[in-house]
Amino acid sequence: MRDVDLFTSICAVGEDETWTDQGDRGPGLKIEPFDAAELRAIVSLRMEILSRALSFFRFAAQCRIDKSYLEVRGRIKNYRLHAAWTGRVFVVEGDECRPLKIPAKILANVELRLDALPFELDYRTEQTLRKAAVLAEDWKIDDAGLIAQIMS
Repeated sequence: MRDVDLFTSICAVGEDETWTDQGDRGPGLKIEPFDAAELRAIVSLRMEILSRALSFFRFAAQCRIDKSYLEVRGRIKNYRLHAAWTGRVFVVEGDECRPLKIPAKILANVELRLDALPFELDYRTEQTLRKAAVLAEDWKIDDAGLIAQIMS
């Protein structure tokens, strides 16, 4: 069960709006054991890149890195973004967190000056910054579905 839990928590296809079934892809996926030290190193590197990239954006003062999470203070709510691996977003309400799904169309319209960065970002780090930009200005969100998720 631990392996199933690990597999389903990391393979977040359900959160990816751009994913489509690719049809018959052969005999299946070969899942090899992962090195926990290597995974920790990847997470540590991603968080270091994220902390350096944040300083280039105006919403940096509203953000704080806590282990593998990026915490964002909006005007309406506070949020936690699992920046290291899954990319999931949570609305923080006291000691409780509930999931929040930001539509891909909103993230695609976020204007970030990524060309100002002295390094390139991987996809997950860029998406995390886009989500942080949206949530840092949560009072400007005009998508009814996202507003309903935040306020529920």
